[in-house]
Amino acid sequence: MPDLDEPVHLVEHRSEWASEFAAEQLRLAKSLSFDLACIQHIGSTSVPGLVAKPIIDIMVGVPAYPPSAVVRQTLMRLGYEALGEAGIPGRAHFRMRGDRSINIAVVALDADHWVRNLALREHLRKSRVARESYTRAKREALAAGAITLLAYSEAKSRVVAQLLSEAGVSENDG
Repeated sequence: MPDLDEPVHLVEHRSEWASEFAAEQLRLAKSLSFDLACIQHIGSTSVPGLVAKPIIDIMVGVPAYPPSAVVRQTLMRLGYEALGEAGIPGRAHFRMRGDRSINIAVVALDADHWVRNLALREHLRKSRVARESYTRAKREALAAGAITLLAYSEAKSRVVAQLLSEAGVSENDG
């Protein structure tokens, strides 16, 4: 299994992330025979004005978890490597690195992962204060030495939990 704990760095928001997501969303929808609404842009690259790791995060909603063998095989055929649940039960993690860097989280539609990720995205899109708080947490995590994915995620987890609460969901909602 490839190492999940890759180095992390942040860049200023790039307007092209939205069109890069849209192109990949269309490619995924056609390849998987999924409705576009089942493929959502999440994470910091989905929030205009927010600093982010230069990796497009995509959430693919399936009717039931775990994803079928056809879904897994299709993603791998499209160039994604399968990383299992990668420490998060209820989420199948796939990634592509190279000319394009993309993460895919395959989760059950309307389950807790689906609800929390969309709620967090919408809260960050609507609230300048939330974006500033999250940016500060990200930069502080890196400044404190959390320069690999797992340490970085842990270092900002308290702020993410607070943002989810502000968005009206908790770590266990869904």
